Amino acid sequence: MIFASVSVISPKNIVAPSSEIIVPGSELHSSFASSGTNDMSPSNLLPGDIILLGTDDTFFDYLIPGKWSHTVIVGGIAGFHQIWATEENTWVPTGETWVVHSTMDDMGSGLRTSRFNNVVNDHAGNVVAMRILKPGGALLSSSERAAIVNFAVSKIGHDEGYDWNWLGKQIGIDTADPEIAPDGYYCSELAWAAYKSVIGIDLDGDFSPFNIGVSPEDLYWSQYAQVIALEMNSDPNGNSVPGGAYAVDASNDLYKMTVFVDEVYYDDEHEGWLMGDGEMYLKFWIGEAYFPSCAAGGDLNDNQLDKIDDANDDWESAGKKEALDWNNYHYALFSYNSYCKVRVQASEYDSTSGDDDYPAFQWWWSPSTWHGYTNNGWYWSGYRYDVGDCRYTIYFRIDSVY
Repeated sequence: MIFASVSVISPKNIVAPSSEIIVPGSELHSSFASSGTNDMSPSNLLPGDIILLGTDDTFFDYLIPGKWSHTVIVGGIAGFHQIWATEENTWVPTGETWVVHSTMDDMGSGLRTSRFNNVVNDHAGNVVAMRILKPGGALLSSSERAAIVNFAVSKIGHDEGYDWNWLGKQIGIDTADPEIAPDGYYCSELAWAAYKSVIGIDLDGDFSPFNIGVSPEDLYWSQYAQVIALEMNSDPNGNSVPGGAYAVDASNDLYKMTVFVDEVYYDDEHEGWLMGDGEMYLKFWIGEAYFPSCAAGGDLNDNQLDKIDDANDDWESAGKKEALDWNNYHYALFSYNSYCKVRVQASEYDSTSGDDDYPAFQWWWSPSTWHGYTNNGWYWSGYRYDVGDCRYTIYFRIDSVY
């Protein structure tokens, strides 16, 4: 399904500048640019989808924490003389995909609209597209998507340039003290602010040190962000991926996985009474196998790899030969040609000894094997599946989205 055109820009925002129009493809100098290119297709992406970009071992790779250095929001498909491509100083050709983002380059500073292939394909070797699920696993409506894009585009011409205050984040553009919070946005702040303002979802995954600001990596690790397309040369840990490069375009038939963790039975207690009963957590990695979604809630990171969720949204403890009824649902989206993973790991946390992991429960499928599970209801691990030290009771189902 190719997304429909979304007319969201008012005339005051699309008047062509008086400067000379340059030929698309001529040399551009963009501060968001990193060396490298990719071939991700915009087909089947929807307005409001978030795209993260980065190239290993480049200036921005070292400057910005995490794997990603730039964030853009998919806007839609351009109509005739509807969307201005700032970097190229001309109109986005009719029928081409456009994006909205914030950056600084020779064409100006701050918010602008751009051609998809210029910003996404021509400026980074690594790229990932994410779709946002609302709490409870619901998809965004078309009107909510349009409102997300409208929020971002409506700020064009009103912002005061690129926001270099990476340590803060703001929803609006009017601030009491512009020296502390300039009236503008940096790239990942724009995506965060749009979703926070329009539908009240906080996409900050708290990857950044001290939970300040919102980096592109914060967006990637958000519990609501689902990986639906990517082109990468290695996984988040630097491990190789199939064929030396891994590329998955968003399919026209996405799938949603629902994982229900019923209970975990603890054969052994890693932290005995001398250290206090350990508080119990679950670490999740579900969905796209090499770049899966950070599917669980919570407020702790484990080596920036897994998100930790606490039982029943509260601190809980369990001793030896005891079970916890977790009763947690978690969701992920992924494309038809993706590898798929469900990984759940019980863990104890205690301020004295730190984080003590139990053996992990894991399912892993190639595309051809997980297809057989779709639209067939619930599957389960069996009652208290024993992996040593603890036993899991877990259910999952995979359903087509469209």
